[in-house]
Amino acid sequence: MQELAGQGRLISIIMANHQGARYLGAALASVRAQTYDDWELIVADDGSSDGSVEILQDAAAQDDRVRVLLWETPSGPAAARNRALAVARGAWLAICDSDDIMHPDRLRRLLLAAQALGADAVADDMIHFATEPMAAPRSVFGPERWEMPRQIGPAEMLRVPEPGEAGAQLGYIKPLIRREALGGLRYDETLTIGEDQDLYLRLLLQGGRLWLLPEALYLYRRHPQSLSHRSSRAHIEASLAALEGLYDRVNLDQHTEIQYILSNRRRVLQQRLAFETLAEDLKKRRLISAGQLLRDPYLVLQLARVALAKARGPKRGQEVERASDASAEVVHLVGPDGADPVLTGDGAGTRIAVPAPEADGGHSALWADLCHRASRGALTLTYDDAAGVSAAWRVPAAVHIRSRGSVVTDLPPPKGQRDG
Repeated sequence: MQELAGQGRLISIIMANHQGARYLGAALASVRAQTYDDWELIVADDGSSDGSVEILQDAAAQDDRVRVLLWETPSGPAAARNRALAVARGAWLAICDSDDIMHPDRLRRLLLAAQALGADAVADDMIHFATEPMAAPRSVFGPERWEMPRQIGPAEMLRVPEPGEAGAQLGYIKPLIRREALGGLRYDETLTIGEDQDLYLRLLLQGGRLWLLPEALYLYRRHPQSLSHRSSRAHIEASLAALEGLYDRVNLDQHTEIQYILSNRRRVLQQRLAFETLAEDLKKRRLISAGQLLRDPYLVLQLARVALAKARGPKRGQEVERASDASAEVVHLVGPDGADPVLTGDGAGTRIAVPAPEADGGHSALWADLCHRASRGALTLTYDDAAGVSAAWRVPAAVHIRSRGSVVTDLPPPKGQRDG
């Protein structure tokens, strides 16, 4: 395994939690499974009453690198993260949400990249995964293919792709940040959404060097309780409020490109808000208000598209039923040091080639496809080399993961491992 050089290697992992007991254990396990072990985990619990505190206290009792901060009343993720940052001791800061999962080699590889690039912050791609059926394979960086790290500026951080347009949504990234570069910057506690992107933008505007890595080492859970998973009127109104806050922070006379991006985003959000208002008016039979909104051709077109999609799609509950009733799928992960499995019979499965662990940049589409398969029905993964183990860690929703033979690797067995 490649060694890390230099002093000040401690990484402080910052995790905010509110009512996250259902997924918290998996997030904690992914931190404790890291191959790089010079870390502290600071979990700021934000007024949870669902058993989260007991889970956190048990984790702290088992591992003295886990520190728990308790807060009686909910204050929001920005305030919770700021409390964790106030006591962090690391030379580097990593953000991990309490419902997400990190690949076990993530911290080591991010730190190696940051040192090699002379970066103030580095971020990897994020793969969407869910226990309910997903509509399509997705990663945060999108379908764009690139093989080398690239540095981004404030304009790229703010840019959001239009519907149907390829591109990254960088406000979701979870970077590793050099503490000295962050300085006194903290999350804006007045924001209820977009607080991450706001912090990254201010880091870039003060000269911070942020690099994106073309590999996916972070699993981003999508579920109905997730703030970023919802699309509602309140959500859009909060996004517009956060956008107005950006106008107050940025000297737009010096950043004409940012001014254009913000104006375009405001237009898109206002259109989305109008559509959500129209849908709400129709649902509650507020016909006068709905009639006024229906004078807008854009809203009429969007309404027609939604109606057509519902007419063509499965009825409520059918998709989940089809996924749960689907016959189990078997996928054999074949790395460069593995042997091709002999596939015979109807249930033999599918062979998928996976790259070596140290050279798997640009393969986010592959990991996204595996998570998509796992969401559609029962999935079994098999592997017989280190590349297969690394790939299996990117699919936490797999029902079964098993080895086809003896494997030598620095990574721990993936979650879902069973005797083969």
